[in-house]
Amino acid sequence: MKSKNLLNLLLCFALLNCSTDNNNSKPTENIFNGDIVVKSQAEVDQLGNNKYTEITGDLRIETALSSTDIVNLSVFSNLKIIGGDFILESNSDVKETEVFSKVEEVGGSLIISNNGIKNLDGFANLKSIGADLWIRHNALENIDGLMSLKSIGGDLFIIQPLINNLSAFQNVTSTLRGFIFLEMQNLESLNGLPNVGSNTKSIRISQTKIQNLTQFSNVQSISGSLEIINNDNLSSLDGFQSIHSIESKLSLRGNDALKNIDALNNLSELKGEIDIFGNISLENISGLTKLTSIIGNPNLTDGNFFGNIKIEYNDKLTSLTGLENISSLSNGLSITGNIALTDLCALTALISNREKGFSIGGNAYNPTKQDFLDGDCKL
Repeated sequence: MKSKNLLNLLLCFALLNCSTDNNNSKPTENIFNGDIVVKSQAEVDQLGNNKYTEITGDLRIETALSSTDIVNLSVFSNLKIIGGDFILESNSDVKETEVFSKVEEVGGSLIISNNGIKNLDGFANLKSIGADLWIRHNALENIDGLMSLKSIGGDLFIIQPLINNLSAFQNVTSTLRGFIFLEMQNLESLNGLPNVGSNTKSIRISQTKIQNLTQFSNVQSISGSLEIINNDNLSSLDGFQSIHSIESKLSLRGNDALKNIDALNNLSELKGEIDIFGNISLENISGLTKLTSIIGNPNLTDGNFFGNIKIEYNDKLTSLTGLENISSLSNGLSITGNIALTDLCALTALISNREKGFSIGGNAYNPTKQDFLDGDCKL
């Protein structure tokens, strides 16, 4: 009898230990295989209490209409990993992102667009974005919630008028090689911008208050366009000295303080077009002297062949010195509205070999083709 009682006691201890081990074991991850797409609060509510820790595909919280009626996203409060894209778009009643505070990884792109959110504090644990980061047209006052981010795999695209710095990216250690698009009316500095690779897709800096471009000093070739537009405090292009190749267009428009483009003095290959428009302080374009041809690029993905030179409405530009080595142009030439321009001799080789496809007018001096042939190319 004693032996039997002892056996029962040992059995109880064993069962107790098993029960204790089970209680202390790590809970099973709740994984959703596939995409989750929700366009209304009703569709969010249909997910019930399935608080997934991982979604292997996309998470898309969006609508094709002006806005969803979504206000409560607490069903995603345990989410840690999104294997595909995470799109939060057109949710005017979504005011905060704290529900995503456990998200650490987005395998695809993170697109945050047209929402009512004022900050990104809910993304404080986000460390990795496998593809693009797009932040545009939200009510954001700051993006400091991205301070833990260490890796961006694709494009960096930001259109936000109230953000005045990029310090949220100061801990990113990956190198940007995609499209860099910044349209930020209050941006005062590029400090904090992640390291930009020597070869990158396209660069567009628009409507900012920045004064220099030194963060781009590593860039050597651009497979798309370089566009610097309406940056009123930018007096030079210092930072672009290493650029030797642009596959699409070079566009410099409406930069009121820009005096010269000397930093482009290593640019020797341009396959799209030159577009220099409305830079009211620009005095010369001599930084383009290494260019010998603009032949257009039939491989441009936007369908534009280009092959143009357009230099228009630059009020202080007096000479086109810088274009004298360009002997081949596959498309049009427009030199218009430069009210101080008196020296067009740099165009002599181009004009002498063209029967049509050029427009010269509204400048201080407007020579004809015969003037160029006669050597009367300046006042």
